[in-house]
Amino acid sequence: MINTKLPLLIRLLIFVLLISAMAFYADSAAAQIILDEAPKQLYYDRLVRVKKFKEMKDFRDVFHYNKVGMGRNRFSGNVSYNWGRVKVDNGIEKHDEYRQAIGLYARYRFLEEFYINVNLFKDFNNRAEARWISNFTYAVGRYNWRNRKINFGYENYVNNKYDDRPVTLANKFLEGFYFVSYNLFLSDSMTKRIRLDHTTSMRFIGFARYSVKYRDEYEVTHGGLIGGKTVLGFSARYTIYKNMYVESALYFYPEPSIKKQPWDPDYSYGFGYFDWRSFRLSMTYGNWVINRFSWHKQYFPSYGFLDGNFRLTANWIW
Repeated sequence: MINTKLPLLIRLLIFVLLISAMAFYADSAAAQIILDEAPKQLYYDRLVRVKKFKEMKDFRDVFHYNKVGMGRNRFSGNVSYNWGRVKVDNGIEKHDEYRQAIGLYARYRFLEEFYINVNLFKDFNNRAEARWISNFTYAVGRYNWRNRKINFGYENYVNNKYDDRPVTLANKFLEGFYFVSYNLFLSDSMTKRIRLDHTTSMRFIGFARYSVKYRDEYEVTHGGLIGGKTVLGFSARYTIYKNMYVESALYFYPEPSIKKQPWDPDYSYGFGYFDWRSFRLSMTYGNWVINRFSWHKQYFPSYGFLDGNFRLTANWIW
């Protein structure tokens, strides 16, 4: 206790010293928890306006508006124009049609690396109809683009139609694939030897897919929880220069004579220019079905390069 007989000024001085000592003790106790580095911010806030278009990456950079979630990259997508030849079999003869479609793609990253995406198409030539043509596709899962990361989820790229009945959509849901994949990048030392600019990279992905149900060429459904369809594969993508890339994938079917369908490929390939930033145009090509090695049965012998998907895309990131 402070002696009340001491002069008022001295008593105030002693009181201040006691408070300072207590504060010092409290700081010393808290200092037992030592952080190696400052906590990372969830999102980076720019301090100055981005004025050069080539440096803008999302809506916040473009509009300089830091509200309603702009700049957090939770939402992304694109608008695309799709064109390609389609092999049509009407049961009497096979002939060619040309698909022209507008695509609307949206992706929502709802938790860390977990996402859900939807792709909607508006086709302008309804005669360009084939088993591998969809009105819409969807997927949900966890995707991390970094090296040595495991990804997993569910994806549905079967021929979903807007006029499908609920029962039909439920059955097609079972035809979708549950997947797991693993990223592996070329080492830094090897990348330096082939690097032409900062976008140069080489990545490999091994994957396994499983669908509970699958349909054959006669629209008969097979499979079950245990007797579904398994697909194994390995893909590679080489980004060469200025976001220009080539890619390819190989597929293996453990039970090919039973579950491999005429449109299931032995390999796929693609190339193009892709810029993921907002308001950038990308031009890509992909051929993901039917391709067969010469020693396998050819159900579509005239299928070729023009039957792939040519696409012009405008990307956006919120």
